[in-house]
Amino acid sequence: MLRPSRLRPSTARRTAPPAARRRGMPIAAVMLALGCGGEGGAANAAADPARAAATPEAAAAAPEPDLSAVYAADAVDVALLEYAIGMPSRLPAGPTVLRLSNQGFEMHNLKLVDPASGEVLWETEADVNTGEVRLVELDLSPGSYTVVCDVAGHDSRGMLMTLTVDASPFP
Repeated sequence: MLRPSRLRPSTARRTAPPAARRRGMPIAAVMLALGCGGEGGAANAAADPARAAATPEAAAAAPEPDLSAVYAADAVDVALLEYAIGMPSRLPAGPTVLRLSNQGFEMHNLKLVDPASGEVLWETEADVNTGEVRLVELDLSPGSYTVVCDVAGHDSRGMLMTLTVDASPFP
């Protein structure tokens, strides 16, 4: 013989059919993603500076990073590594943009030296930090030059090379 259920009406769970529960899940996910429900965006963002920086208004007001050093199309790449300078050994005379990129673990600099006199004809304004990319503009005259990094004996470890600047083929 079957006994009547011992559940009282107040403790019985009412659940929606499985199909209805599945339809409600995407709606709940969208509401959660949009931040619907509860006190909203601007009020909470103002109280929390980290969250305020992530608001669309803060993103629009943030300055754009200067990527000109990375994307200069006509720049000559110069890789500064531990005790090596990676760049072409010949360049044409005239205005030239060098993209200096310190790909090593130490600070480096770059100097253009007249090998006959030892005179420094050009040098970086400051050392190039690890990971830094910097554009520099030069007006190269035809001739032969020594390119060197003289930070803490880097030149004696092989961080120098000869650069030949050829007369421009254009008048």
